[in-house]
Amino acid sequence: MSDQPLNPGDQAAPGTPGTGENSCPICRGTGQVNGGECQNCGGTGVIVEGIGGA
Repeated sequence: MSDQPLNPGDQAAPGTPGTGENSCPICRGTGQVNGGECQNCGGTGVIVEGIGGA
């Protein structure tokens, strides 16, 4: 697992079993909202969320 801090849109830390990366629903994967960094994904364009009912 990662020592990176979680972004508000993350459900778990990167590398957590049963999770995967998905495009951020707020910025649609761009990392930008209204010309600034997306606060939901921290500007990465991706969030970590549970998959397969995890």
